Amino acid sequence: MIPRWHAEPLAQSHELETFSCGHPALDNWLRTFARRANQQNTARTYVWAEGDGTIAAYYSIAPTAIRKEGLPRSATGGASLIPAYLLARLALREDLHGQGLGTFLLLNAVETICAAGRIGSGRLIVVDALDETALAFYQAHGFRQLPGTLRAYIPLKTAEQLLAGN
Repeated sequence: MIPRWHAEPLAQSHELETFSCGHPALDNWLRTFARRANQQNTARTYVWAEGDGTIAAYYSIAPTAIRKEGLPRSATGGASLIPAYLLARLALREDLHGQGLGTFLLLNAVETICAAGRIGSGRLIVVDALDETALAFYQAHGFRQLPGTLRAYIPLKTAEQLLAGN
């Protein structure tokens, strides 16, 4: 099944107030900070929007760098500070849960990040999961947990392979 939505950059025409994914922190970030982060160039938010501008899902991406501690050498390339992309937010409207759309949303975000990586470089995609359930979701899609944290990562090369298989 291919979702009816496509990702588009967050715009003023998008209606944010009614979005609810079941995690108040993610809902609040979209309503309160997403537009500001876009304006300040600290994160880019992409949305799946209905025809009336209501949001079905969103994800935000930001540049980051992480220290090599806890990462295998294959992920670091020998560097002590690794350039990466942070998948800062990923949320699907609550009434759409349980339909497999979260996987499509994640693949959409990964595709966007891989395109950025081909232009601007970077070795990893990093995510800070909200909880163990979210961490398990990312792990089911090839992300590896950093020991003792809710942080997970996937090398961009591996992510490209993941996309090629879908």
